[in-house]
Amino acid sequence: MAEQKQNGGGTAGAATERTIRVRNPRGQGERLREEILRAAGGLLEQVGSEDALSLRAVAREVGIATPSIYRHFSDKTELVWAVLAEHYERLAGIMSEADSSAPADDPLARLRSQLTAYCRFAIANPAKYRLMSETWQTPVDEERLHGHPAGLLLRALSRALTACEEAGWRVRGTRADAPYMLWCALHGRITLWQVMPRRKDPARLDRFVDELLGLLLER
Repeated sequence: MAEQKQNGGGTAGAATERTIRVRNPRGQGERLREEILRAAGGLLEQVGSEDALSLRAVAREVGIATPSIYRHFSDKTELVWAVLAEHYERLAGIMSEADSSAPADDPLARLRSQLTAYCRFAIANPAKYRLMSETWQTPVDEERLHGHPAGLLLRALSRALTACEEAGWRVRGTRADAPYMLWCALHGRITLWQVMPRRKDPARLDRFVDELLGLLLER
């Protein structure tokens, strides 16, 4: 809350900020929240880290006083996570649709569809993907970390692996680490695919998904 005190300390400055923006009518608090999220997301894409994100700058983009942000977000971490959550929720939805489109009685095919959908999302939305995967975030305690929006992705992968196990597949290595292994491997391969100076053929990512599953799962 230090930034709240620093930025709200001068009454004249705060009054000036408040005159910039016409107050939303009653019942439109959600609209203001969305405006804050959009402004924060745009700035995060520029600065690349939670520490470098200025709530004063976010407020200036929206045209409100900095303390008004705290009516919607308890601190800067909650704001950053809310920005990321929009994209994680969209990705999780796309992966869920891919899962549903695969044969219901083939959990391996469903997992493969989810991983392929992840790759397609990353290459189709490079700015959003960088925001999700490359934004430096302030460390939090373990209890709070459980609420990070990336949990949507990890839980989806864990459920898909469980379905494979129930169908007779065995996960090599430590089961608890398997969702992280999938995520890290996909992210690393996508990053190389994006930055290396060769023709961008998505089929290479599809083949990598098959190789990855062959390494991780066995019967």
